Amino acid sequence: MLASSAIRAAKARLQDATSYPLWLEAAQELDRLSGAEDWRADDDSGAYHADLLRQQRDAMRQLREQGQAPQLARLLTHSLYRNLADIQSPELYVTALAGTKRLVSGYLDECEASLLWLARSDAFEPGEQQRRFEQAARVFGRSALMLSGGATFGFYHFGVVKGLLEHDALPDVICGSSAGAMIAAGVCARNDAELHGLFADPGQIRLDGLVPAGLRQFASTGSFMRGDQLRGVLEHNIGPATFQEAYVHSGRTLCISVSPTRVRQKPRLLSPLASPDVLIASAALASSALPGLFPPVVLEMRDGDGEVRPYIDTETWIDGSIQGDLPKMRLARLHNINHFIVSQTNPHVMPMANLRASSHGARPALTGIASALARNQGASAADVVRRLSGGGVVGRLSTQLHNVISQDYAGDVEIVPRFDPWMVRKIVSNPTADDLRFFILEGERAVWPKLAMIREHTRISRAFDRCLGLLRLRR
Repeated sequence: MLASSAIRAAKARLQDATSYPLWLEAAQELDRLSGAEDWRADDDSGAYHADLLRQQRDAMRQLREQGQAPQLARLLTHSLYRNLADIQSPELYVTALAGTKRLVSGYLDECEASLLWLARSDAFEPGEQQRRFEQAARVFGRSALMLSGGATFGFYHFGVVKGLLEHDALPDVICGSSAGAMIAAGVCARNDAELHGLFADPGQIRLDGLVPAGLRQFASTGSFMRGDQLRGVLEHNIGPATFQEAYVHSGRTLCISVSPTRVRQKPRLLSPLASPDVLIASAALASSALPGLFPPVVLEMRDGDGEVRPYIDTETWIDGSIQGDLPKMRLARLHNINHFIVSQTNPHVMPMANLRASSHGARPALTGIASALARNQGASAADVVRRLSGGGVVGRLSTQLHNVISQDYAGDVEIVPRFDPWMVRKIVSNPTADDLRFFILEGERAVWPKLAMIREHTRISRAFDRCLGLLRLRR
């Protein structure tokens, strides 16, 4: 009886926590009371290969302690990949709130120590050493944070970014679509110090992007909201930088998804590699131009003379979520991404994603099956309407609906804020300052249960970054 009371009290503290230390304290207490702390200490589990992990950990430690740099480099080259021994199995991160098996953490500790030791070793020529590390980092791959669409719900992303930034877990590659593009652009236009300043004073953010259009604009564009108003707000919140300028300033790679208006044009993923001179505010505006709400957008770029002009003056672009809410394949090809952290705020996705995240055992699988069946049926129905319509407005709308429904919205790690149906009334409205504080706190709260998983999943790639930083300083 006393244990049940203590568990209820710890759960209440967990739900109401307003900072990560308070959340972690409650999580550790719950792990102790539930027996999950004992589970962490027990190496055995059918979810991963414990014997292989121990063998690799001990071999790395022995070679490092013996000073055998070439042999250790060879071992790491052969064995170090993202999911060795199934250490990224989701089952390893649902039993205990505060972390996974201690053997997994110990193995990653040794990987990190071995990489840093090799980076400081004098056993290789500096140029050859850097080349080897760069090659190994490419083979291992990188993580990206993907910010979905979600209209006003997209402000949850601010809290997600804040939670990751404050715990040194924010990836260097950030991709956004629609509302997520606005947040991603604002984040990547700022360096860490500027971001910390923004989170300390969120009143710097303009929140008045949604202003109804007059009858004349509605008659000419079919859009309910003023595009010039949203443009001004984005230029204030993001600034005048291009994709390349933002990368140089912040060190973060920004990617923004935009959808075409022309039938045979393909969706694009704008980035410092693909579109270095495009103004990121114009890209965020285009990615947020939901048909019926905002008019299509001509992307803008800054040329070599500093003049702003159209990027492709024959094309207009609309909401990136329509054809690429989470453009994982394009992101993988452009930036060597093979691990996707998804912050999901789409109102049509959040309820199911919350249900999957809060369930254990067979329930998440059944929820996933039900979600897939509903998505397939909806996509099939939209496709039938599209084929029967013969084009026109109905054909375009059914095509867009088909594209939205049929997308894959999952990631390797899914961060989903608690879905509050009452907040749906604000889905297409300007948030107040109080709303923004609510969105930021709830975004942070969604990060905390995933933080241990994100840290462990990204430790090796972050270790490669540190090693390459050390090697570049030595040259």
